[in-house]
Amino acid sequence: MSLSAPAKREARHLRRISCRGFAREDGLLDIEGELIDTKDYDFPSATHGTIEAGHPIHHMQVRITIDFQMNVVAAEAVTLHGPYHICPKGAENISGLVGLTIGPGWKRKVQNAIGGPKGCTHITELMGQMATTAFQTLYGEKARQRRATGADQNQQIRTPLPSLTNSCIAYAEDTTN
Repeated sequence: MSLSAPAKREARHLRRISCRGFAREDGLLDIEGELIDTKDYDFPSATHGTIEAGHPIHHMQVRITIDFQMNVVAAEAVTLHGPYHICPKGAENISGLVGLTIGPGWKRKVQNAIGGPKGCTHITELMGQMATTAFQTLYGEKARQRRATGADQNQQIRTPLPSLTNSCIAYAEDTTN
């Protein structure tokens, strides 16, 4: 099943966000995120001249390293393309994430640490998707390790965190729906 057929239309903007989690040899996890915005038409830019269709307006890459308690132990970011000359400077404060813990209040903590006039809106927004990727990576890695040791035989699906209870249909307390 997919979406219904759309009305006749022309593409104007594409935002691509990708996030990936990695298990490191040292027992830590790397979470990498990338955001790329492009237009489907050429347009003038006071900063960069003409930006051609398909050329990135925004292109940011971020890597955070976390431990198994979801603590950020390292962070780096780079702005490869931005609409203004100052945009790459917005990635420089990413080290403000070090010491934070991914969990409840994450978006607020990120905003306080690297957002607003001292940071980059796009990098700050990307941190939400990266947090989700961190959860997926961490729980998948824990399960993989349990399977490798034989400790995960025939276990029932259960909510990995109390905070996930009732967050969606799969974690609903009332399963009669």
